[in-house]
Amino acid sequence: MKIGIIQNVTLNDHRSVHSHNIACELLKRGHEVDCILQKTSEPLQYTERPYTLIQIPGNTYSISGQIRFMIHSWNVIKKGKYDIIHAKNPFSSLFSPVILKIMKRINSRLIYDMRGLWIDFGVETHKFPPSLSILFKKVEKVLADQCDAIITISPPLKEILCERGYDTGKIFVIVGAGINIHRMGALPGVKKDSTRISTKIGYIGTISTGRQSEKIIEAFKKINKSNISLIMIGPIIEPAIFTALTSSHESIHLTGFLPQEEALRCLKTFDIAVSYHDINDPAYNVAVPTKILEYMAAGIPIVATDHAMYTNILEDGITALLTPQNPEDFARGIAYLIENSHLAAQLASNARIEAHKYAVERVVDQLETVYEQVCG
Repeated sequence: MKIGIIQNVTLNDHRSVHSHNIACELLKRGHEVDCILQKTSEPLQYTERPYTLIQIPGNTYSISGQIRFMIHSWNVIKKGKYDIIHAKNPFSSLFSPVILKIMKRINSRLIYDMRGLWIDFGVETHKFPPSLSILFKKVEKVLADQCDAIITISPPLKEILCERGYDTGKIFVIVGAGINIHRMGALPGVKKDSTRISTKIGYIGTISTGRQSEKIIEAFKKINKSNISLIMIGPIIEPAIFTALTSSHESIHLTGFLPQEEALRCLKTFDIAVSYHDINDPAYNVAVPTKILEYMAAGIPIVATDHAMYTNILEDGITALLTPQNPEDFARGIAYLIENSHLAAQLASNARIEAHKYAVERVVDQLETVYEQVCG
């Protein structure tokens, strides 16, 4: 079976963890896979790419970038002769396949993989005005209605789509980003500097006010303990803001973007991994953050707020310590786990076992079931 995975994001975007991992696993199972992604001038984070990578111009949130991606994907899709086109939101990834199929220029089965409510997220983070969201949602639904199947990342996302009039019979829930647990286990950790730092608190992901990263920093500053550090790994969207927040604190380190494997090696040296959110909005409530699955697979104790995006996969006192949604309680939760190493070890062990539910092998098992069903 020849599969075209298409998404208007770059290979270096965190959303491409899913595309990369499932493409590698599908190839192991004898499928032919192309990944059609947004072009980037940056060095690519994955050096081992057994699939065919096709990069085309685009941008995830700008209208002009969406249009460029649609235009440049046209000929790629038409020439690809794919059995399955696995398009992932934003809907610019889906536009050309749908129009080509309506025109009978391709015979591919179409799958729309909704990794979240990207339109709602775009409005919430001011990437485009609310006035466009109604139009965008209508366009997205019209395109999705032409697909043979729709995949959602969580049960809450399926519920919202059903409320918005999507065909329930077409929707499949496949939770998780397809974490490569075996690869995670084989990665060596970066050597700890035990002479200077006794406890590393770490975060992996985009660093921005839209992601509420400043509240992690605020909470860290409230922890009244010596010999602790905060390491935040990921692209910094507002450098001036975060430089001002951290420049006078030697124990807070922002690395900027690191390639995936380097970031995961650093993750394995953390004593506690954290994630914070307190905004009640559908764009966030339906999410299943890749970082949380990576924390779980790495066997690092987790402290997070009791927000829906975390309770979608974590259980308080079993696989993580979940705190009320404010920096003060979040800080207390981190301090408590530092002081209770036995609990931290138990949470980490439980979470690593739980992570196997979201391993790439299981995700691809479910994907193949969807592929086979739509191919009849």
